[in-house]
Amino acid sequence: MAPRKRPQPVNLDTFVTQLKADPSKVSFFDLPPELRNTVYVLVFASTGGVLLSRQPYHRTIAPKSSTLLRVNKQIHNEFMHAAWLLADIHTTSLDFNFRHIVAFLNRHEDEELRALPSMHLPHRRAIFVEIIPSPQDTMRTGVPMYLDRWLNRIEHPTKKGTRVWYEYWGRPGFTEYRLRSWRTYVRGTSGRKREELDRIIAAVS
Repeated sequence: MAPRKRPQPVNLDTFVTQLKADPSKVSFFDLPPELRNTVYVLVFASTGGVLLSRQPYHRTIAPKSSTLLRVNKQIHNEFMHAAWLLADIHTTSLDFNFRHIVAFLNRHEDEELRALPSMHLPHRRAIFVEIIPSPQDTMRTGVPMYLDRWLNRIEHPTKKGTRVWYEYWGRPGFTEYRLRSWRTYVRGTSGRKREELDRIIAAVS
């Protein structure tokens, strides 16, 4: 997947200084909410979005730049709300372990999850998952246990976030023998499970 072209970086330190400037002048808070959201979108785009930790106990996404979070409580809350609704989310999957993503999905109500990229809607933003296999895992045959659990969950109709769309990427390194065993597994599947594994295979091939 070709990386997206980012806009010029936003100088957040200068921006924050302006927010704290002479209160008698027109301030950031005088802008309508729509324009403030536009500023947040530019920040997300220039800093690469937000991060989701691999640690399942972390309760939220974290912006790559925390400068705006230190301005005041209102900006902090607006910025985090905009991050949930508008920012690209980046995370990693080590050894095909997706438990932190499952924990993230389970902590939110279905209404909140509708803000995430969906397989049924245009993708204005993305959840990027970097696949990081262990050196030993590249030589084994069969689908890894954690990946099999992820694939089974992602097509289960009662699980949270089954319509969320993910974009996978990784570094090639798997043996052709290993990939061939995965493709054999794919031929025995269908629906969302097959589509998801096809895209994961493409990401690590």
